[in-house]
Amino acid sequence: MKKDLLSFLCLIFLSNLLVAQPFSSVQNIDPNTGEEPYEFASGDLDGDGDIDLVMATYFYNDGTPATDYIKWYKNDGSGNFSIEPTISSSVQWVDGLTVANIDGQYGMDIIVTSSNEGLSYYLSNAAGGFDSAVTVDGTLIGPGQVVAGDINLDGHMDIATIAFNENKTAWYAGDGTGNFTAQPDIENGTGNGTLYVDLGDFDGDTDLDAVVTYFNTQSIEIYYNQYIESGSTAVSWIKDIVTVDSGNSYLFDVEFADVNNDGVMDVISVDNVSGTVEWYSKIKNGASTANTISDDTIIDRPAVTVVADINNDGFNDVILTDGGAIDDAIIFFAGNNNASPSTTPTLIADNNFQMYDFTVDDYDGDGDKDVASVGYFSDTVFWYENELVTLGISEFDSESLIIHPNPATNQLTFSGDFNETLEISVLNALGQTVLNDKVSRGDQLDVSSLSDGIYIIKDNNSDMTKKFIKQ
Repeated sequence: MKKDLLSFLCLIFLSNLLVAQPFSSVQNIDPNTGEEPYEFASGDLDGDGDIDLVMATYFYNDGTPATDYIKWYKNDGSGNFSIEPTISSSVQWVDGLTVANIDGQYGMDIIVTSSNEGLSYYLSNAAGGFDSAVTVDGTLIGPGQVVAGDINLDGHMDIATIAFNENKTAWYAGDGTGNFTAQPDIENGTGNGTLYVDLGDFDGDTDLDAVVTYFNTQSIEIYYNQYIESGSTAVSWIKDIVTVDSGNSYLFDVEFADVNNDGVMDVISVDNVSGTVEWYSKIKNGASTANTISDDTIIDRPAVTVVADINNDGFNDVILTDGGAIDDAIIFFAGNNNASPSTTPTLIADNNFQMYDFTVDDYDGDGDKDVASVGYFSDTVFWYENELVTLGISEFDSESLIIHPNPATNQLTFSGDFNETLEISVLNALGQTVLNDKVSRGDQLDVSSLSDGIYIIKDNNSDMTKKFIKQ
């Protein structure tokens, strides 16, 4: 569906002069993905503590379904990726892809939408691969973007997706074992051609709300989850009485994020035709104020954004890719404290690959966030190392420090061949410091209060970093 709507778009030349950020040259992972790689996601797919990658193609082929692929790439923990056996070559027109742990076993599972399978998933298995597709809903017409989260707060992963031709946003409750049950739609019947959806706690009441965009009106709407308000643990949805925005040219991306770093959720959108990237300060059932981040003088045909701390300063930045073939391909706008991002972009990479999707994560385990993407023009998967933090030897050999157990539940023990007292920081997956302490050989660090996930321990007086998993 998405590709059908994009087929008429043209490219306009524009060059940019940008400040350089220390990122490595491109590191190729897959030189031949199959025609037109389009969807992309990252996560610990095999449960070994490293961030892996998964890609899906959308080969439009002039409207005639052809061979598409879902492929994944195993990380060895240092950013070296191996091309694993193809997950599927029977899907057609994959227009949505995300990862989540559906059944609580092994690694992250892969959730996709496609024209011939509807909404389906592939479970990560004990053999380090993936089982065959399981259909959640094969009746969806024009399924597109798919997202996952605990919508009904029962501790299990649920799924939400759009059906463009049915003008609806649907969601499915998971039971934690791989079974999903269709629930009353988040929205339907508008006749406006539902395009994109994202989930997030926009109103701060701990349940997940939805932001939805529409093709016909080129508008953005918010729907509030009434789980908390109902007092009966029942999920229902109420539309915000004030539209976030409307009258755009071609909305290509929307998400919830704290763009201005004030602790309150915002909405950010990308218009692929006008070139405008905006964030909205929105009051619940009240005013929506648009703030421009980027326009067509910077990237004429922007594709998608990710909001994350790419420069390790503790503030969310806005990373943006080029959906064309001429402008600077990946840039970011540095975040500010309780203010809009910088208006001067920083260059990450310049290529003509046309990147319709990308992920930001720590692929080499060194404590900063790297960028990986797919090249729609080049039929490739690749990544750029963020060299802001470099693993190495400073005051002592990093191999001299041993932390165990790993994964850890309550306590981490520090041992090895070192004598000095270390001043350490523990960083979460967003690069935020969650613990500070001083440790010596034989000491233990209490990590029981940390949420489950991957963390980096950094010695504040050297370049030494160690990764551990809290579970």
